[in-house]
Amino acid sequence: MPSKLTFHLNGFDDKIFDRLERMQPGVVKVYEFPSDTNIDEMRRRFPRARIVYRQYTDLTYRDSADAYVAELRDTLAKLQGRGLIWEGINEPVLQNEADARALNQWFTRFAELMHAHGEQVAAFSFSTGNPNLDYVPLLAQAATACDYLALHEYHHPEFGGGDLTRYRQFRARLPAAARKPILITECGVDDGRNNGWQKYLSADQYRLLLENYDHELLRDSYVFGATIFQYGAGAPWHTFNVAGIGTALADYVANAGGGWLPAGSAEPTALEQAIQTAAQTHTWMPINTDAALYKFAQTKNLGYPQTDEFEYPHAGAQYLAQVFNLGIVYVKKGDWGNVQWAAKAE
Repeated sequence: MPSKLTFHLNGFDDKIFDRLERMQPGVVKVYEFPSDTNIDEMRRRFPRARIVYRQYTDLTYRDSADAYVAELRDTLAKLQGRGLIWEGINEPVLQNEADARALNQWFTRFAELMHAHGEQVAAFSFSTGNPNLDYVPLLAQAATACDYLALHEYHHPEFGGGDLTRYRQFRARLPAAARKPILITECGVDDGRNNGWQKYLSADQYRLLLENYDHELLRDSYVFGATIFQYGAGAPWHTFNVAGIGTALADYVANAGGGWLPAGSAEPTALEQAIQTAAQTHTWMPINTDAALYKFAQTKNLGYPQTDEFEYPHAGAQYLAQVFNLGIVYVKKGDWGNVQWAAKAE
């Protein structure tokens, strides 16, 4: 069975690329390290990974999203166009309904601004146990506007561990259109006082805790990955650092079958097999990024195009399709509102 565990990167040592390549993770998070060289190397070594990026800010959701995007200007100029998923305000706290409405407006605007740059966003990044679930329906507009939902889930070593599947309750409070894929962009052990797993657990105990959490995540196809906080941690987070057990964690993920594949990667149907057969007859190359199929592929994080659009027949109908790094986007001609995608054959 595959794994959804991966790393939250706060630094890049001489082992991290090899470890991640062995893992082939579905998600990786990069914190405050705007290296286009590193991002490009990640894309080369594990191309199917969704790469989440967060830049530190002193701004809150009481400031404008425009101000935050202005802060991102230099980083965005370096990293734009690499298929990143951008987080916004980190771990916002909602005290009342007015706060929830303000946060809803902030992320709705953030999504609008980043989408104008051709970038994807993850909404909320709530801390463990937040927000009050009664406020969640007030966030539906922002959740719908964004591409992913980001949540943090930590085991608390002093209070019975906590509910590490609260994401299910959060998601259940949203309308269907707002139930975007979930990224657990921080996880692990945290006592709330900047003390991580090393203060409370042995390496073996921590690996077991993470593996048990992984097995729970695997029950929910809408959870795309969980990034362990963190790899390469310095003060004040040195007790969170997993670089010392990075090989063991990479071995676990690799032996589990690598990072989790999103929905759509199951055994292909007859229609999907016809798409794959047709796709193999075409040369794969980059093409026009303004095309409709390309835009759909970006909403599914399928990577860069590898062929131009092409037509193929199936069951008496004509289809239009296009190959991307991580799948084949297709639509029946005339049924333009029903674009779909399928995993590529190995």
